[in-house]
Amino acid sequence: MRTAASPILVDQAELPGMLATLCSYESWFGPYHPQTLGLMTQVAIACLHAGELDYARPLLERAVGDLGRHLGRDHDLRLRAIASLRDLFIAQGDYERAGAVQVEIFECQIQRLGNDHPKTLATGQSWNDLTGNDRLGLPWRMV
Repeated sequence: MRTAASPILVDQAELPGMLATLCSYESWFGPYHPQTLGLMTQVAIACLHAGELDYARPLLERAVGDLGRHLGRDHDLRLRAIASLRDLFIAQGDYERAGAVQVEIFECQIQRLGNDHPKTLATGQSWNDLTGNDRLGLPWRMV
């Protein structure tokens, strides 16, 4: 399974242009337009892959918050952004925050797909692997 932090090739020389394009989208469409929020997520993930965590983190935190407010807590794009934020926290060694984000992803999966859906179970198992804890204390069961 590929995660947001899986190694991909990102040319760091392209990051300034990507950030400039994001600024243009914010001016043209507004900061909360789905196109802007989608590009913000893409740019943040590119920064993460390029190792530019100081750029990626504020973009991801902003994207997660704005996507939740404007498109909904369990919107696909928000879940992608929050999974990338979790991966960033792991890369920074902040396992407590990564675990908290994983719990939120898990709760969204339960709401969207149900307790016994394979993606929900896989998300719960990822939390178990991350924390070494076998129980989330949430309404679910491992099969």
